[in-house]
Amino acid sequence: MKKVLIVDDDQDVVVSLKAILASKGYTVYEAYSGKEGIEVFKNVKPDVVLLDLMMEQVDTGITVCKQMRAENANVKIYMLSAVGDEAASTIDVAKAGFNGAISKPISPDELLRLVE
Repeated sequence: MKKVLIVDDDQDVVVSLKAILASKGYTVYEAYSGKEGIEVFKNVKPDVVLLDLMMEQVDTGITVCKQMRAENANVKIYMLSAVGDEAASTIDVAKAGFNGAISKPISPDELLRLVE
């Protein structure tokens, strides 16, 4: 099964996404800051990353995404944002290095479809 890394400073979001993914057999790792996300990413080499856009700073997600891309150009990285569609329209998601943008809250079915 795929390894999924969730990087979000909102513990409730991480716990809920992890529960959904783990129930389907995915190995899920978590991080609660950009710095921690980079460390876990380097250690576990996930297949998919769900990365919050706004954590310590407004652009933390973009900075972290670029660092992850430098480590592994082929990993799937999806931007998580509570302002999802607005963020996707103001940020060039692909140029920032993301494979796509996801609005929070995300439905379990959409999450599983995306990770698969």
